[in-house]
Amino acid sequence: MIKAVVFDLFETLITEWISKKYLSSQCAKDLGIDKALFKAAWERHGHALNCGEITYHQVLRSICDEAGVSPDEDILSCCETKRIAGKNQCFDSICGDVLALLAVLKQRGMKLALCSNCSEEEVQRFSASPLYSYFDVIFLSYECGLVKPDREIYLGCAGALSVAPEECLFVGDGGSRELYGAKEAGMHPLRAVWFLKEYMSNYSFMPFDEASTPSGVLAWLDACN
Repeated sequence: MIKAVVFDLFETLITEWISKKYLSSQCAKDLGIDKALFKAAWERHGHALNCGEITYHQVLRSICDEAGVSPDEDILSCCETKRIAGKNQCFDSICGDVLALLAVLKQRGMKLALCSNCSEEEVQRFSASPLYSYFDVIFLSYECGLVKPDREIYLGCAGALSVAPEECLFVGDGGSRELYGAKEAGMHPLRAVWFLKEYMSNYSFMPFDEASTPSGVLAWLDACN
């Protein structure tokens, strides 16, 4: 029997498609760095950033050092401000159907966890958003030092909820192989495709059950339980 639901954040509960993103190419231009060099360096730092081993500001400083560029602190701070603004816009327009889903799950007595791969600056507005109060447990990768699909992050969520992994439904869009990781940890994976269907003309197939709308999560639970 499913006793808890663990949710991914980006492209599951919120979507960046509605945000005006601060792209790596724009940041590279602001710093006066070649776009290809910036992108390659950014990808090398991605895991450490999501694990909380390094901050966004430190990543920019490191990339500048690699490129032999010495921007003043005001430029770095400006880049960081743009990054925070772009990443956090999605907390301003949360889908009503998503909030309705969370409310019904709480009414049913389900335990809820959030499990997201993210760096600190990406989720600055999360605690002030309507989403925050619904969750019993929050696992953000930069805080816990674990990144999906690492098995331990799923086991950590289940343990914090005081349930077994097999008593958990994991709901996510499938990025970072999160659904495969959830299955390997013993959870039941369900792919959230409501934002994918709305904003992408096509998306890659994954061998998991799908929910086309937030209410589809409730339908899956009703069929399972």
